[in-house]
Amino acid sequence: MSMVLTERRGAIAILTLNNPEQYNALGGSLLQELNAALDTVLQEPAARAIVLTGAGKGFCSGAQFGGDTFNAGDSIASRMRGTINPVIEKMRNLPIPIVIAMNGAAAGAGVGIALAGDIVIAARSARFILSFARLGAALDGGTSLFLQRSIGVARARALALLGEPLAAETAEQWGLIWKVVDDGDLLNEALAIAQKLADGPPISLGLIKAQIESAWSSSLTDTLDGEAAAQGRAFVTDDLREGAAAFVQKRPARFTGR
Repeated sequence: MSMVLTERRGAIAILTLNNPEQYNALGGSLLQELNAALDTVLQEPAARAIVLTGAGKGFCSGAQFGGDTFNAGDSIASRMRGTINPVIEKMRNLPIPIVIAMNGAAAGAGVGIALAGDIVIAARSARFILSFARLGAALDGGTSLFLQRSIGVARARALALLGEPLAAETAEQWGLIWKVVDDGDLLNEALAIAQKLADGPPISLGLIKAQIESAWSSSLTDTLDGEAAAQGRAFVTDDLREGAAAFVQKRPARFTGR
């Protein structure tokens, strides 16, 4: 059984974490398959947006209980560097925008998987659970960075230390995610957002993703210089000329990615 299902709907690639009996825990080959699925999408010129969701009732429950996961000792560090870390980095660095459709709870490293997306929408029943302290573990999956970026140090610290569930509606109010929708509307809402992104200018969207990612750790001088370089890249594209013409002619732009 494949632990990551793939589907194409036009320019949108739908990736579904498929370990529903374990609430899509990050065990077995799931991370390797997700990494490979992201590579496959990147190699498809027609793919312009990704929707990542989970099968069953949960989005991703983090580390899978059982097996040798919790007997790994200090080898867990090298294991993480070879499995989840590359996936998180790939999601953040991928030039194709990723829409996360959180169909249920995200726990532990599953929170990191969710927040590594570009636009996160959640079902009203979904929740975030930083379960690390309950297990006697440290933060991982990028959560120590993503949380502070989105909701500030005070809230991030309390969530991490107390491990209390955060409801989707509160996550929206705090700015952790983009939007909360009714459970039955989740996939359609995610696909609508992904389609809008897929219809957009691919080079521009990739540049914007990279700019937002790098600006967090850059000085103002470096950020301004990076913005100038990015505009230099954007202004030589056919897409910018098409966007400008469409604006003047008051019609929808038809972007080609050139």
